[in-house]
This record gives sequence, structure tokens and C-alpha cells, in this order.
Amino acid sequence: MTTKVEKLASGGLRIQFPGAELLPSRGTTAEKPKFRIGWYLKGSSVSSASIRYRCFHFARVLDQDFENLFFSRYQDLKNDIDDLDAIIIVKRLDRYTIDLAALARHLGKPLFLDLCDDLANPKDPTLDYPYYALTALLAAAPSLAGITVPSAEMAVRVEKYLKDNGLSGPACHVIPDIAETRELFVATERFIRRVTGVPPSPDVPDGVAAVARPTDSLRRIIWFGNYGGSHSNFGMFSLKPVFKHLREFNRTCPIELVIVSNSVTIYETLVAGCNFPTRYVPWTPSAIYDELDRADAALLMTGYDEFCTVKSSNRILQALAASVPVITEKAPALVEFEEVIFTGRFLRNLEECVGSKRDTTVPPRLALAEPILLRYTPERLSALWSNLLKQAIGRSLVLRSAKSRSGILMVLDVGDDPDYALDAILMLNRTVGRDGGLLVSIDLLENDLVFRRILLRAKALPMFFSGRLKGLEGQMIGWSAVALGNPESTNGRLISAVARQVGMEILTHADLAQDELERFASSSGRQALIDQSVTPGPYPERTDLDGSVEWAFVIHAKGRGWILDAICREIGSRQTGSWTVVDHAAPPPASRNLFFSHFSLLDLFDNKYPDTLEASKIFVWYTHPRDEDANAIERNLHLFNKATRIIFTCQSNRELWIDRGLDPKKAVVVLGAADPALFQRHERGGGVVGLSSSFYERKNPDLMLDIVKALPHRDFVLLGRNWNRYARFEELLSQPNFTYLTRPYREYPRIYSSFDVFLSISNLEGGPIPLIEAMMCNAVPVASNTGFAPDLIDHGRNGFLFETRDGAERVSTLIEQAFDLDGDVRKTVEQYSWDRFSAEIVGLAR
Repeated sequence: MTTKVEKLASGGLRIQFPGAELLPSRGTTAEKPKFRIGWYLKGSSVSSASIRYRCFHFARVLDQDFENLFFSRYQDLKNDIDDLDAIIIVKRLDRYTIDLAALARHLGKPLFLDLCDDLANPKDPTLDYPYYALTALLAAAPSLAGITVPSAEMAVRVEKYLKDNGLSGPACHVIPDIAETRELFVATERFIRRVTGVPPSPDVPDGVAAVARPTDSLRRIIWFGNYGGSHSNFGMFSLKPVFKHLREFNRTCPIELVIVSNSVTIYETLVAGCNFPTRYVPWTPSAIYDELDRADAALLMTGYDEFCTVKSSNRILQALAASVPVITEKAPALVEFEEVIFTGRFLRNLEECVGSKRDTTVPPRLALAEPILLRYTPERLSALWSNLLKQAIGRSLVLRSAKSRSGILMVLDVGDDPDYALDAILMLNRTVGRDGGLLVSIDLLENDLVFRRILLRAKALPMFFSGRLKGLEGQMIGWSAVALGNPESTNGRLISAVARQVGMEILTHADLAQDELERFASSSGRQALIDQSVTPGPYPERTDLDGSVEWAFVIHAKGRGWILDAICREIGSRQTGSWTVVDHAAPPPASRNLFFSHFSLLDLFDNKYPDTLEASKIFVWYTHPRDEDANAIERNLHLFNKATRIIFTCQSNRELWIDRGLDPKKAVVVLGAADPALFQRHERGGGVVGLSSSFYERKNPDLMLDIVKALPHRDFVLLGRNWNRYARFEELLSQPNFTYLTRPYREYPRIYSSFDVFLSISNLEGGPIPLIEAMMCNAVPVASNTGFAPDLIDHGRNGFLFETRDGAERVSTLIEQAFDLDGDVRKTVEQYSWDRFSAEIVGLAR
């Protein structure tokens, strides 16, 4: 039983692991054999106390292809483990899971650890020795096939736990919670009764009809959830800070706050003296759906400590699936819903959700929610589970006959960079020594004598191959990671595809020569693009003798190290005057010129530090419109007309604001820039379609996935951050022609040099800067008609444009045309340097 890797005529790969057809039916009556999956749950019995675990929603759909068995007692699971093909530990980290890990390792049974909450946190009071249990589970490798979590933030948290405790483990997969509806709840309850023998619950209705809405004039606002806990500030009392706004709003628009929770004592304490109507409803699943049917809005506030920041978005999904608009606070985990939920000024949110503006503001938001909710169906998310389980079972069959190895397998192949390879060899020698593996191309040694000397520096005894790799799965099984010189080469793509299938981490030689902190994102999941200690231009940050500056660049406090900070430093360091970059938390030093990196900062300064605006020339950088209702437009127009210049990133936004009433003399366009010395021209021919962006909903992720599927013969490389926040990320990652990279910014030019075509598919942009960078590298752009794309691209001559409403078929056609386009794309954009960019902006002050 071996892995089959087949090169398709189209250029793609087909990889097949041992599947269900290799297993006996064990008495099943289905036409094809089923895998048996054991779900190990917490609780004295699989009863109504535990049926809310998300695993039952997944298991109901998986039941078509898998046989699901549920256990709450370790002894019961132990007795049946011989007949199980895989085991999923659900929300447990205790001494029994340690025993199970040891047993699974002995029998070669793959384990998954599904962490519904931040269970590994040492402050969690419900668990005994969570780090010890987690360590023991990781010691079960290779039986521990993966850790699954419901949010990208929780994945980052778990990975940090592992790193902080010197642990290495399998990949952390994000499988979100489903968007549960009343219909799904009832279907899953019936499934539980069938497979567990649990008697019918009085809380489960026979039908799924919605509750009739009341006919009175009250606007009902619902909050639902657990009352709280001793280890976190989540729960019912998260509503307290907004009570003053609810009280004020109730004076003009009668409301009722409905709280569905599990402690009437906490409720009575919270609402005492609130002076607006409230109602308590004891928590049951049916009660939540009944109240959602009656609600005008969901007010889903929560705590702000370390337990709350990694929670899933299940309550927001539940409300939106019931067509109830959501008011909440901004959070990194909610970036996918940024255009759907109501955040920011609370009284404005109430007015738009339940007040006089409801009929015009709520329907568009709910319409935007519809395609997002489709990502959270049980069928789609259960398919992620199905894929993980089948791969793990297939790997376990191979691993039982494979000699166990550990450490990093380094591959040296034709085309590798000798400097990176030497650094990687030395790094391996310092860290793993003889436990590292080397797989070396004989063709490389024949063609490049430098690599012969490099190979002599290695402590590990090498393995060799000639030409194309044979018996690939036998060489890959058992290593924890593989390090490649070029993952985009022919052999690199083949090795990467198999490595992903067997759960190996994929590194590059450059990775091994870098500090660990540079290889992985920070605990917030966001790594700075720039090193603030490095000055990009010739003139360092400095002040005059009296502390004043010629230019003060203002950024948001949380924007340090990010793109707007980088742009400010590009401008400042390329002009001869004194300059500094400050955040908005305090007034800047006295300055002749004040540059706001985002237009919202002008409003903030006008309210907090109006004197600073009187003493300086004011320049405002405007990237793209966002949250601009009539009041915001009127306010910004007033401020913009008082400024010295409003600097737009593209012509379309300038025209938009002139139409709104902005003085044309104050409106200028300065297109973005890149470093032509850093992003150099390369000859096209590698066949890669490249993308570069962090994850936001406006980046059009569903269209990207559709395009990747529509062009299986093309290789796609996505360079960026936080894409595990995309609900379909695991599905995207599983595509054989797709590679996801997170790299330091200094490596972007090297990666861009592999792009033949650059794809930019955002629905809304101010730039994007990566478009110029890729075009400077001579990649042919295929871009949505937004931002400065139409200012740079002459359709059919140096690239292609499509409309944001176009689908995968149209974009795929343009990508194919882009591969046939001749000509030097770089020449059309090489004038857009940071020197030119800075000179244009500084010139506006003269």
C-alpha cells in the first residue's frame, strides 16, 4: 500500500493515498466500506448535556461516508479501539487523553484533537495539567494527525503554546463552526437520538416553523450566551458598558433588551436600575431560535481578555443565518464580516439597525452576508473533516510499515541558490546534526561544483537521486519537515504536494537561515512588513534643534510596522527636511507640514487637537471609501476643503470626491510606487499565477478559490497573511495547484520573480502596491477595475482588466490570454519609484 503520485497531461498532479476501498466492510451494509470514527467526548454520558458540541453537526453529514461512534468513557473507547480507523478527541485535555494517546501510538491509530475553546491556556480552571496533557498528546506523533480549532486566532494561540513550551506537533487546521439554523439544529438532534439512543428532548419541536413576530411597536434587541466564568470576563456583563446608550436610545425609540442565558441571578444584578425594558429567557436552543425570530437586532458584545479574542464567530453566524443584523465591536477575528456587521459609534448602530434608517441600511448588509454564510454550511465544513480524516487514515496505513524518522529532510536540487543552501546546511548542523536528512540531486553536483563543497560541510549522510524523484512517498514518510531551495520548481512542486498530504511542514532553504521570529507571524497573527530601525531612503528620522520638524507623519497606533507606516517612511526619508512618524495617541511635535496617513485621522485631530491643524499645512492620504454614509461624507467634505491637499491613490476616487463637492484645486492624484532596484525584471516562463495580499473579505476570496479550481493546469502561489481566517481556507489549501506562503517582506522580490501572471481580484482597492511591485518584475497583471489598476493597465497592451462583478470564467479567460501576452511590462511602470512618489508629495508643500 503506497502513495500514488501521477503527473497529469495538463501539468497538474493527482495524489492518491490508501483509501476506504482498502479496508474491509466489517459488516456494514453500505455498497462501499465505511471508515469508523470514534468521537471521544467529555461528560458522564452522551446526553443532552453534551449534544451542543459542534462535532454532532459535522458527524451528521459525515455519517454518509463514515460510521460514527461516540464515547464519553475511556474504558469503552479502549474496548472498541481495534475497530476504529481514527479518533477525534473533542474538548478534552486530561489524564484519560494521555492514556488514549499512548494506546493510539501503540496501535497506529490517527488522533485528532478538536479544541473548541482555549483549553490549553493554563488559566482554564476546568482542566488538570493542560500543558502536560498536550505534551503527552504530541508525544504520540505520528498518531496525532492534527489539531483542529474553530478560529484562526485560536490556531495562532495553540501554535504559540507549542513553541513557548518547546513542542513540535502536527498542523493546526481551522474548521469553523457552522452557521446553525433552527432546521439544522432539529436535524442534528434527531441524528443524535438515532446514533446514541438518547431519549427525545422536550426542547426539540416536531416541526421547524418560525415563531410569529409580535405586532407591538417595541424594537427587540437580543443578547444570548453563557452568563460568564471565573477565568474570563466574557458573558452577560459585557453588555454593561452600552447600557447608557440603550437608555438614551429608548427615549426616542422604545426597545426591549432580551437576554437568553443561564443565570437569572446575574441577569437581575446586571439590569437593576437600567431604566429601560428588559426580559430574561432561560437558555435552551429552541429559546434562542424563538427569540431570534422575534428580534430586530442582535447585540453580541463579549469580553476582551485572552479567552475572548480567540473565540469563534458562532453567535454572529447564528444571528445572521436567522436574518438578524448584528451590532458588535471590531475584532481581528471578524474581518470576514467587516462589511456586514455594525461596529463603531453605538448610537448610530442602533439607529441603523432598529431605528428610522433600518429599512435602508439592514437589507444591504444582510445581502452581503448571504455569500459568506454559504461558506459555513455543514456540508462544506464537513468536507474539510472528511478530507483530513481520509488523509490521516491513509497515512497511518503507510506509516505502520515505514521506518520512523524525525527531523528535517533537506533537498538540494538543480537551480538552488548556493548561498541559501550553505546557510541551511550550517543551520541544520547546529540544530539537528546527524538527525537531519539530505536528499541530493546528482545532476546538481555534476553541473555546479560549488554544491560539492557545500555537501562536504554537512554532518548528515546524504541520499541521492538522478533526474526525477522515484519512490517519493517512501523518502518523505517519517520526516517532520522538508526544506526546499525552490518550491516552485518541477521537483519542488511534486515534493511540496506529497509533503502536504503526509502532514509535513514545508520550508525553504532561506527559512532555515532566518531567525524563528521571522518565519512565523506574531501571536496576533500579523507580522510587520517593515523593520522600523531601517531607513528606506538616504535621510534618517530626526528633529530640528527646537524639537520641531518639517514633516510629521501621523499613523494609527496599531499601524506601527504596517503598510501606511512604511509609506510614511518612504516619503520622509527621501526629502532633506527633518521628519518623524508619530501615532495618533498624542499630538505631534510642531511641524510645518502634517501628513495624515488615513483620512479618519483628520476627523480625530479636529476633535482632539484642533490647534495642531491651525499651525501646519495639512495633507491627507486617501486610499479608498469606507463606511461613508451621508453624515460622514458631509463631515469629511467640510474637513477636506479646509486641508491643503487631499492626495488620492487613484483617479476614480479623486473624481468621486469632486462630484461630492471637493474643490478640484485641493484634489491631487499620486499613484503608488515600488523600489525598481528591489523588484527587478525577470523573463517570464515559469508558469506561475501569483497573488499577494493579506486576508480581507474585500479581497474576494471565493472568486480566487473558483479560479484556482477552474484552471487546474496552472500553478497558483498566494503570498500574504491571515488567510486561515477565511472559512474555506482548508479547501483552498487542499487544491493540488495552489501554494500558500507567509514570508518576510524582503523575500517578496524573489518570490515575485517566479510570477508570469499577477492576479488582483479585490472588490475595493486604493492601490494595491503589490500590483506595481509585480509589474516591475515583468509579471503580466490581470486585475479588477478598482484602485489604481486602470491608471496603470492599458487593457491588452501591458495587462488585462475585468469588472468586479465578473466571475471565474471571465477572469480565467484573461489569465490564459495573459500567458500569451508579449512585451516588457516593467517598462510601463518603472517610472513609479519611491523617489518620484516622495518628490511629488513633498512638492505639494512648496
